[in-house]
Amino acid sequence: MMRMDRLHPHPLPSPRQLEQGMLHWLHSLPGPVWLTLPGSTDKPARVVVTLLHGNEPSGLKGLWRWWHESPRPAQTCHFAIINVEAALAEGGFVHRYLPGQWDLNRGFGEHGDLAHQRLARDLLQHIQAARPEAVVDLHNTSGSGPSFAVATENWAQHRALAGLFTERLLITEVRLGALMEMTTRHSPIITIECGGAVDPQSDEVAYQGLRRFLETESVLEEQQGDWQLDLLTRPIRVRLNHGSTIHYGETPCEEADITLPPDIERLNFGWVQPEEPLGWLGSKGLDALNLSDGEQQLAASELFVQQDNRLHLACGSKLFMITTNARIAASDCLFYAVRSPSASDG
Repeated sequence: MMRMDRLHPHPLPSPRQLEQGMLHWLHSLPGPVWLTLPGSTDKPARVVVTLLHGNEPSGLKGLWRWWHESPRPAQTCHFAIINVEAALAEGGFVHRYLPGQWDLNRGFGEHGDLAHQRLARDLLQHIQAARPEAVVDLHNTSGSGPSFAVATENWAQHRALAGLFTERLLITEVRLGALMEMTTRHSPIITIECGGAVDPQSDEVAYQGLRRFLETESVLEEQQGDWQLDLLTRPIRVRLNHGSTIHYGETPCEEADITLPPDIERLNFGWVQPEEPLGWLGSKGLDALNLSDGEQQLAASELFVQQDNRLHLACGSKLFMITTNARIAASDCLFYAVRSPSASDG
């Protein structure tokens, strides 16, 4: 049984372990681990966190590929591999967290004594002791879609870090107890959503971004890169209200409070107009939905309209983190939305 309430100091994989493979190495770990690749002591360290969710492997895959290259970065690099237990269950990378356990990216800033809260505090203590100039936390989205970064502050450091990995940066006021909420001016923390775990490009996003983050001399100054950063602000989190149910299908399900089509992930990061139906509503109508922008609860009618039993947007919006995983949709959220600037200003 792995001890999941603290980090275990652990060596980097040996050349032989690298050849044996990533899953083989994961099986050898005692639980969440903290790895260190020493560098110059006169340069501030950098930290990479990954596998906070056990079904989001692109960050670890990117590190594994980078470790194969026997890198020698100028600064010391620390790596935190977190939810090893969930990552190994049922053949590998199936569970976000194990049934009956807590989401490990929901306990930061909390003072309770549950295992995930103790682990969050231990990780923060490791980060603070390392005094890094930056921390990146790598994830995959629950559904298929392009990469993007998420930060809680629109600081130049966050924009610079985001640009190393992706062309999209979301600034959110929503607070969930995530690691990125612990950001400071001295050690900025940013989340990188590499794209869906099933999307082939996600592993490449992680690897190329990690190379830039770990090998570039200056990572906190905005650079003129290959892309212009698309900045999105004030996202709305769309959840099911307690007791409401969801179904995915081509036709409405009478027993469900909302039915979404199985291909709804195609709308990820596209501008969706009001005339395009998103799905179907059951007898509760819009009351099945719960909306928050991080500062306050919103009426569902501020973002949606119901036309007969069809669910439509009230204004043009960009949707993202759409999932077709019913368990995640019920326990976390259906998706996020950013309204068009004209609608937000109005």
